[in-house]
Amino acid sequence: MKKRTLTRHTVRCPLEARVASVTVRTNPGGYPSRRHLDVTACSLRPPAVFVPPARRGYFSDVAPPLSYLCGVDASARHSSGVACAKRCLAVLNAAEPGAARVGCTSGVHDSLELARQTQSPAIMRCVWFYSA
Repeated sequence: MKKRTLTRHTVRCPLEARVASVTVRTNPGGYPSRRHLDVTACSLRPPAVFVPPARRGYFSDVAPPLSYLCGVDASARHSSGVACAKRCLAVLNAAEPGAARVGCTSGVHDSLELARQTQSPAIMRCVWFYSA
């Protein structure tokens, strides 16, 4: 298994219909349709900055319970993920060369054969049930 790398791509966001620059965690040796795994940064969604709340502790041998502040660190923290639906991953994976390997068909019933080769079994089941 190869090491996962971070790659930068420019893609049109399916949610906001604007061009975004995204940093994606990529598996270089993975299947083309599953090569891009997770969005780590997006130009349309800046990272959320938050300050962790102060922790409170209680003295165990004092009645009534007396509280005190534990190690307050007021430095700002950044969230590790992007807060969106990450639909751009599907766009990036579909754009990879070799993502959809479509073989030759006979010329008869091409649409069903193409759907079988490119869609999931659940979608194909729906097509077969409702195509009559």
